[in-house]
Amino acid sequence: MERTTADRRHDDLFEPSLTGRARPRPPEGERPWRLGSQFYVAFFGGVLAVAAIAWVNAGRLGLEPARRRLIPLVALGGLVGVVATVELSGGGEIESSQRILARVIAVATFGVLYAIQNSADRVYHTFLPGDEDEMYDSLWGPGLAATFGLGLVQLGIVAGAVTLL
Repeated sequence: MERTTADRRHDDLFEPSLTGRARPRPPEGERPWRLGSQFYVAFFGGVLAVAAIAWVNAGRLGLEPARRRLIPLVALGGLVGVVATVELSGGGEIESSQRILARVIAVATFGVLYAIQNSADRVYHTFLPGDEDEMYDSLWGPGLAATFGLGLVQLGIVAGAVTLL
Protein backbone atom coordinates (compact mmCIF):
# COMPACT_ATOMS: atom_id res chain seq x y z
CA MET A 1 0.00 0.00 0.00
CA GLU A 2 1.43 3.36 -1.04
CA ARG A 3 1.60 6.17 1.48
CA THR A 4 0.15 9.53 0.60
CA THR A 5 1.83 12.90 1.12
CA ALA A 6 -0.49 13.61 4.04
CA ASP A 7 0.65 10.40 5.75
CA ARG A 8 4.32 11.36 5.34
CA ARG A 9 3.72 14.85 6.77
CA HIS A 10 1.93 13.32 9.73
CA ASP A 11 4.89 10.97 10.36
CA ASP A 12 7.36 13.89 10.23
CA LEU A 13 5.40 15.59 12.96
CA PHE A 14 6.30 12.86 15.42
CA GLU A 15 10.00 12.58 14.49
CA PRO A 16 12.39 14.11 16.98
CA SER A 17 13.59 17.45 15.71
CA LEU A 18 17.07 17.12 17.21
CA THR A 19 17.84 13.74 15.64
CA GLY A 20 21.34 13.66 14.20
CA ARG A 21 22.38 16.94 15.83
CA ALA A 22 24.08 15.52 18.90
CA ARG A 23 27.77 16.36 19.10
CA PRO A 24 30.50 14.19 20.53
CA ARG A 25 31.50 14.95 24.09
CA PRO A 26 34.70 17.00 24.29
CA PRO A 27 37.55 15.30 26.15
CA GLU A 28 38.12 16.12 29.79
CA GLY A 29 40.02 19.39 30.11
CA GLU A 30 38.28 20.89 27.08
CA ARG A 31 34.72 20.89 28.40
CA PRO A 32 33.18 24.15 29.58
CA TRP A 33 32.54 24.97 33.22
CA ARG A 34 29.11 25.44 34.75
CA LEU A 35 28.05 29.06 34.52
CA GLY A 36 26.78 29.12 38.08
CA SER A 37 30.20 28.10 39.42
CA GLN A 38 31.65 31.33 38.07
CA PHE A 39 29.74 33.18 40.79
CA TYR A 40 32.21 31.95 43.41
CA VAL A 41 35.16 33.13 41.34
CA ALA A 42 33.52 36.56 41.08
CA PHE A 43 32.71 36.75 44.78
CA PHE A 44 36.13 35.68 46.05
CA GLY A 45 38.41 36.74 43.18
CA GLY A 46 36.84 39.85 41.73
CA VAL A 47 36.15 41.26 38.31
CA LEU A 48 39.38 40.22 36.58
CA ALA A 49 39.21 36.65 37.84
CA VAL A 50 35.64 36.04 36.69
CA ALA A 51 36.32 37.74 33.35
CA ALA A 52 39.31 35.47 32.67
CA ILE A 53 37.26 32.37 33.51
CA ALA A 54 34.35 33.63 31.39
CA TRP A 55 36.70 34.31 28.45
CA VAL A 56 38.10 30.77 28.47
CA ASN A 57 34.66 29.26 29.06
CA ALA A 58 33.18 31.22 26.16
CA GLY A 59 35.82 29.72 23.90
CA ARG A 60 35.02 26.24 25.16
CA LEU A 61 31.31 26.84 24.55
CA GLY A 62 31.96 28.03 21.00
CA LEU A 63 30.49 31.48 21.63
CA GLU A 64 30.51 33.61 18.50
CA PRO A 65 33.43 36.08 18.40
CA ALA A 66 31.30 39.23 18.47
CA ARG A 67 29.69 38.21 21.76
CA ARG A 68 32.96 36.91 23.16
CA ARG A 69 34.57 40.31 22.63
CA LEU A 70 32.02 41.78 25.03
CA ILE A 71 33.67 39.96 27.94
CA PRO A 72 36.78 42.20 28.18
CA LEU A 73 34.60 45.30 27.78
CA VAL A 74 32.37 44.22 30.66
CA ALA A 75 35.47 43.43 32.74
CA LEU A 76 36.94 46.85 32.03
CA GLY A 77 33.67 48.49 33.04
CA GLY A 78 33.60 46.46 36.24
CA LEU A 79 37.21 47.33 37.07
CA VAL A 80 36.57 51.04 36.49
CA GLY A 81 33.51 50.71 38.71
CA VAL A 82 35.58 49.14 41.50
CA VAL A 83 38.27 51.85 41.27
CA ALA A 84 35.65 54.61 41.22
CA THR A 85 33.80 53.09 44.16
CA VAL A 86 36.93 52.79 46.26
CA GLU A 87 37.99 56.34 45.37
CA LEU A 88 34.58 57.86 46.00
CA SER A 89 34.13 56.06 49.30
CA GLY A 90 37.22 57.56 50.85
CA GLY A 91 40.26 56.23 49.01
CA GLY A 92 43.30 55.65 51.21
CA GLU A 93 43.56 52.18 52.68
CA ILE A 94 41.02 49.75 51.35
CA GLU A 95 38.52 49.20 54.14
CA SER A 96 35.89 46.54 54.78
CA SER A 97 33.03 48.56 53.30
CA GLN A 98 35.05 49.16 50.13
CA ARG A 99 35.76 45.43 49.80
CA ILE A 100 32.05 44.71 50.12
CA LEU A 101 31.25 47.24 47.38
CA ALA A 102 33.96 45.70 45.19
CA ARG A 103 32.37 42.27 45.68
CA VAL A 104 28.95 43.64 44.79
CA ILE A 105 30.37 45.05 41.56
CA ALA A 106 32.15 41.74 40.83
CA VAL A 107 28.92 39.79 41.33
CA ALA A 108 27.06 42.26 39.08
CA THR A 109 29.79 41.76 36.48
CA PHE A 110 29.29 38.01 36.81
CA GLY A 111 25.58 38.52 36.09
CA VAL A 112 26.35 40.27 32.81
CA LEU A 113 28.95 37.64 31.86
CA TYR A 114 26.45 34.90 32.70
CA ALA A 115 23.93 36.48 30.34
CA ILE A 116 26.55 36.69 27.57
CA GLN A 117 27.41 32.98 27.87
CA ASN A 118 23.92 31.65 28.60
CA SER A 119 22.73 31.04 25.04
CA ALA A 120 25.89 29.14 24.08
CA ASP A 121 25.63 27.08 27.27
CA ARG A 122 22.04 26.12 26.48
CA VAL A 123 23.08 25.01 22.98
CA TYR A 124 25.97 23.01 24.44
CA HIS A 125 23.68 21.40 27.02
CA THR A 126 20.95 20.60 24.51
CA PHE A 127 23.04 18.92 21.85
CA LEU A 128 25.37 16.96 24.09
CA PRO A 129 24.06 13.59 25.17
CA GLY A 130 24.88 12.02 28.47
CA ASP A 131 25.00 12.52 32.19
CA GLU A 132 24.88 16.08 33.54
CA ASP A 133 27.96 15.56 35.73
CA GLU A 134 30.06 14.37 32.80
CA MET A 135 29.14 17.33 30.58
CA TYR A 136 31.21 19.93 32.44
CA ASP A 137 34.74 20.14 33.78
CA SER A 138 35.54 21.01 37.36
CA LEU A 139 36.33 24.66 38.01
CA TRP A 140 38.27 24.03 41.22
CA GLY A 141 41.82 24.29 39.82
CA PRO A 142 41.34 27.11 37.31
CA GLY A 143 38.93 28.91 39.63
CA LEU A 144 41.37 28.93 42.56
CA ALA A 145 44.23 30.00 40.30
CA ALA A 146 42.18 32.89 38.88
CA THR A 147 40.85 33.84 42.30
CA PHE A 148 44.25 34.12 43.94
CA GLY A 149 46.33 35.23 40.96
CA LEU A 150 44.01 37.75 39.35
CA GLY A 151 42.51 38.76 42.68
CA LEU A 152 45.95 40.00 43.72
CA VAL A 153 46.43 41.71 40.36
CA GLN A 154 43.09 43.49 40.79
CA LEU A 155 44.04 44.53 44.32
CA GLY A 156 47.30 45.98 42.98
CA ILE A 157 45.51 47.84 40.18
CA VAL A 158 42.93 49.30 42.54
CA ALA A 159 45.50 50.30 45.16
CA GLY A 160 47.74 51.85 42.49
CA ALA A 161 44.90 53.72 40.84
CA VAL A 162 43.66 55.07 44.16
CA THR A 163 47.11 56.39 45.10
CA LEU A 164 47.44 58.07 41.70
CA LEU A 165 44.04 59.71 41.94
